[in-house]
Amino acid sequence: MSKVYRHKTWMILLMAILCGMMSVLAQTGVSVEKPNVIIIYTDDQGAVDMGCYGASDMFTPNMDRLAAEGTRFTQAYVTAPVCAPSRAGLLTGKYPQNAGLTNNTSARPGSHGMPTDQYTMAELFKDNGYATGHIGKWHLGMSVETGPNAQGFDYSFGHLRGCIDNYSHYFYWSGPNIHDLYENGKEVFYPGKYFPDLISDKALTFIEDHKYQPFFMYYAINMPHYPYQPTEKWRKHYKDKAIPAPRADYAAFVSTIDERIGFLLDKLEALKIRDNTIIIYQSDNGHSTELRAFKGGGSAGPYRGAKSSLFEGGIRLPAIISWKANLPESIVNDEMLLNIDWLPTLAALCGLEKVPDNIDGLDLSEMLRYPGKQSLRDLAFWKYGNQWVVRKGPWKLIGFPKDTSKKGALHPENDILFLSNLDEDVSEMHNQALQYPEKVQDLIDTYSKWEHADVEDIPKVSKIIKHKGFRAKIESTDELHPKYNNIGVLLDGKMGFRDYSTGQWIGQESGDLEFIVDLGEQESIRTISLQYLHQPHYWIFGPRYFELSFSDDGVHYSEPIASENTNSINLRTEGIDRLIQKVHQTTQFIKIKIRNVGACPSWHSGAGSPAWVFIDEILIE
Repeated sequence: MSKVYRHKTWMILLMAILCGMMSVLAQTGVSVEKPNVIIIYTDDQGAVDMGCYGASDMFTPNMDRLAAEGTRFTQAYVTAPVCAPSRAGLLTGKYPQNAGLTNNTSARPGSHGMPTDQYTMAELFKDNGYATGHIGKWHLGMSVETGPNAQGFDYSFGHLRGCIDNYSHYFYWSGPNIHDLYENGKEVFYPGKYFPDLISDKALTFIEDHKYQPFFMYYAINMPHYPYQPTEKWRKHYKDKAIPAPRADYAAFVSTIDERIGFLLDKLEALKIRDNTIIIYQSDNGHSTELRAFKGGGSAGPYRGAKSSLFEGGIRLPAIISWKANLPESIVNDEMLLNIDWLPTLAALCGLEKVPDNIDGLDLSEMLRYPGKQSLRDLAFWKYGNQWVVRKGPWKLIGFPKDTSKKGALHPENDILFLSNLDEDVSEMHNQALQYPEKVQDLIDTYSKWEHADVEDIPKVSKIIKHKGFRAKIESTDELHPKYNNIGVLLDGKMGFRDYSTGQWIGQESGDLEFIVDLGEQESIRTISLQYLHQPHYWIFGPRYFELSFSDDGVHYSEPIASENTNSINLRTEGIDRLIQKVHQTTQFIKIKIRNVGACPSWHSGAGSPAWVFIDEILIE
């Protein structure tokens, strides 16, 4: 046999072996070259607001196409029910508490957000040779140090605050209005240009510019977050279908997203890199029921809750992963997944090195490669404001639940711990805590072992305190806020829990509160105190002080005396506290005026906006 013939024979055999290896790698979901990664993170999109999730009144062919070309999850969660901490969890692979960002960030220029020592997904990809781009919403810090370019992104275009007008690009939560559009840290101006088109164009350009090298793009689409500003094409589409407001404008905004996802998919196909691009689609939190969103528009379908709630509708959201020709297609996965799991999962799929070991996310890549494989995720925790959750298997326990969807009433005491078996009742409309006390205790024990649990998180049994003002007659001299006007709670002897929405608190926005208490007869009084909430992330601040004046006839009152406030009400601490004033008076009538701080302080995200004051039991002793 000649050397040439032997050489050709070996070359043919080698090529056959290589082809066989490539075939095996493709079948097992391992690309022969580093795949591109695009994470599409929408903003306030409801749990079922996509055709493939059952929204029959919504046109989303490109989202549905992604689902058909990949895996659609029915139990995909985010680790926070609002924007900023959800995004921090996604980009760090950590619970928001470990990512150092548990609430929405301040809109104040130069204010810090997610700590600079956090190692982000962008930094991980960059350290593995990827070009990295952020396009759209940031909401993780206003300072240079906490901006996108300092957190691992080579390129960034978008707005830094929570939302903008899509034509003027001004942040408008509070005056004066502030322009908010930046490219690589430099303010840029595109007056009148439709922001969804701007970010779509920037995304397509980023893909075009990096088609010959692996890239990671965080495509943080700001829709359908208010203001609802869909294109006229889609507004007309839903008007013609006679869908009522605000659902029509919201749906038109979702279809506006969908159309631009179609532009992205077409670009990948045209460049012939679609099969080597992993696409993840997920919403950051549930749909908004805020006033600026016309109190709705989105839908959580069978789930209770919405944005800002830890019921399913606030955290259980649409999620899809698609990697054509590398991962199985047309799969519906019912296993549990958290957004913090994407970082280690993508690292495994892309063969990345230098993956941090201090993350909370789990590598679920094997579950994606082999449909039917059980998730490694069986346990999860949430904590947002007063609310907290432990999920263990199908069982879910919520502490201090808040239902922003208003699907049902919550009893201020009986429902303060809310137990559900999600396999049996995904609606969470029936509290099973009294039926399964052992399960409640087991989940409390599990939650208490979590590093961010606090002994104060566990509700205590209400005890009635009988004082000299107990169930006395009380009236307000001003009209109370219609949501918080159950004036009897101020003298019912019960201490309110750490949740302003339970019905145990009297609240007032911006203005002061004033009450007159009639003890029924002359009483000798030594002290008067009142309980208050201080929860800045809800724009609730302790009162500056309260004033007391006394009367024997209910007509003529003494000069007021002011309580001494030694509490640090303007610091970022949270919780319940009490103001106390010694009086040494004998009287029948007491006038109590509670002074609101008036406006959110300068360090707050809502600086200058009206502040709330919430008070509960007035102890007269």
